[in-house]
Amino acid sequence: MIKQALYVFLAAILLAAGTGAVFELEGKSRQPQETITILRGQNAPQIATDLKSEGYIKSKLRFLFYLARDGHWRNLKSGEYDLAGLDDRQIIEKMVSGQTAPKIATIIPGWTVADIQKSAGIAKVLPDADFGAVDVEALKGKFDFLREIPAAADLEGYLFPDTYQLPENASIDDLITPALENFSAKLDLLGREKIAAKNLSVRDTVIMASILEKEVRTLEDKKIAAGILWKRLGAGMPLQTDATLLYYKAGSPDHINKDLDSPYNTYKHTGLPLGPVCNPGFDSLEAAIEPVQTDYWYYLSAADGATVFSKTYDEHLQNIARYLE
Repeated sequence: MIKQALYVFLAAILLAAGTGAVFELEGKSRQPQETITILRGQNAPQIATDLKSEGYIKSKLRFLFYLARDGHWRNLKSGEYDLAGLDDRQIIEKMVSGQTAPKIATIIPGWTVADIQKSAGIAKVLPDADFGAVDVEALKGKFDFLREIPAAADLEGYLFPDTYQLPENASIDDLITPALENFSAKLDLLGREKIAAKNLSVRDTVIMASILEKEVRTLEDKKIAAGILWKRLGAGMPLQTDATLLYYKAGSPDHINKDLDSPYNTYKHTGLPLGPVCNPGFDSLEAAIEPVQTDYWYYLSAADGATVFSKTYDEHLQNIARYLE
């Protein structure tokens, strides 16, 4: 209480002399960071020092004066805060009420479960999460589309790409559950009945969408490519997609081995690969569900990322020589 009263007394004198005197005494503040973390057990002067050093306040004494005057000396709560653009009293109000910054986790379209695991942003909010060890069997009772997943498979393909807000002390379930709910909602929006009408499973659709996500850029091209790939499956032709082999090897195009004996080698084996090769976004799911039928049988991705389609194998070889060699 003596220290608190002393801060009130000193700050009151300085404030009475003019705000500029406080600024001159405390010096200039630097540009604040995105967020600041207040640790459990920090006292008011320690918090004021951190706020000053991080550029959120210009005067420690003035901040402490407001804090003591309003009876909040011991009421500041720990946590991570976004305080940018707030004045001293707004900062105090936010920290007293414990309005911590939301935990943000973003899944990018085309990311694999391994990509999600190693994402710096997700690792920051879920440092102990192990996405490969999620109990998929336990989730099948809540999400019917997961019942098609083989017993040994993970959630690859079903963690819908989006930005999710997580609670302060988030667990992996706080990301996985809304991501699966989001996937289910998008499936409803696109029309589950359309999948059933084609005698396809949701899993087959997700596998196809994951290939499109990795290999084709635009929705228009994805729908054309989807038409090609579904047609090739129907004709008993191999899909011959690089994305599936890259997923299995987790490497670069230089590491593609078209003779590799793998259920993800769609050059050597007909049919869909064993599972999805990434978590596809909305456009890829839409394309897989609503393909466009054309006379094309082949496609490739040019060096600039554009998709080039061919009607015959000879034309495809010409396009390879023109765009890739």
